[in-house]
Amino acid sequence: MRSAKGVVARGLTLALIAVACAHCGSTKGAASGGKSDSGIDPGATDAGAGAADDDASTAEASTTDDGGSGGDAAVVGLGNDHCTDATPIPLSGVNPRVDLQANTTGATHDVDATCSAEQGADVFYSFSVSKRVFVYADTFGASWNTVLFLTNSACEPIPTTMAGDAVCSDDSCGTQQSRIVALLEPGAYRLGLTGRGGAQGEATIHFEWALAGSGTIAKLPTSNGVATGTTAGSGGNIDGISNACVAAAAEDSYWWARCPSDPARIVNASTCGGTTWESVVEAQIPRLAPNIASAYKCNLDGCGLQATLSMAIPAGAGLGVISIDGQSGDDVGPYSMTITYTP
Repeated sequence: MRSAKGVVARGLTLALIAVACAHCGSTKGAASGGKSDSGIDPGATDAGAGAADDDASTAEASTTDDGGSGGDAAVVGLGNDHCTDATPIPLSGVNPRVDLQANTTGATHDVDATCSAEQGADVFYSFSVSKRVFVYADTFGASWNTVLFLTNSACEPIPTTMAGDAVCSDDSCGTQQSRIVALLEPGAYRLGLTGRGGAQGEATIHFEWALAGSGTIAKLPTSNGVATGTTAGSGGNIDGISNACVAAAAEDSYWWARCPSDPARIVNASTCGGTTWESVVEAQIPRLAPNIASAYKCNLDGCGLQATLSMAIPAGAGLGVISIDGQSGDDVGPYSMTITYTP
């Protein structure tokens, strides 16, 4: 077992960034007997660097319990009527989810979303990321026909980011509400809310994020199966997020986005017998934060030099990511990761 290259910082609050990295070349953290399933230390928030851009000032946020299993989500007030003056989203390294209390009533129309005709009033939020991330948002619970969409910092709708994504969403999960999920590279972005056919009103936008691996990105199988691939490269992207596991290699990530009616279940991911190198399995489920800080859990050496991890997925909508990593920078190569679900 190799030693860690860096130790995560503690107690750092992040505003307007999805992740903050003071040690971008470090491992996930300094291991201290961490050869078991373990969550991040509640004080550890060093997961990447990112400075807010000129139009991104810190917004005040309160907290609310959204009824999920993760505890309180941060809450941000109304979005701005104009995309160029979008309300900033203050994201935290230990709580990767924010509830945005939006209201389009009386707003003007500013940007044309690409997935819906006859749009009306719209409002906007801004955020910046300094590392590769998954971003998720939904309006489930709203009583009107919503449309969510992503733009770049110039307020231009962004194109498709990965297979299976939704950078603009009208009706999702059999409802008239919206759900977007995208893979974003470092940069500044806007999140817009409008309505189909001129619909407008109040909505809570549930906004979540998770770090994405540096390598291949794919959707996680929704039933029992095996994910196969080959990790490659000299370094990873999921750095500094925890002191639970030493993991410094390139990562492949498998993601999912769920619907409001989806039941709770447990996902199990195992590389036992599936790699010839020392592998690490990592999971991020934003709805589990802040009760599990950074919504992060990992395992290394769970079965010899391989890993096995179980993670509870709460009922309802939300984002999740499982990544396969290596303990040292040269722990890369072909892998088979077995995925099973309970029930």
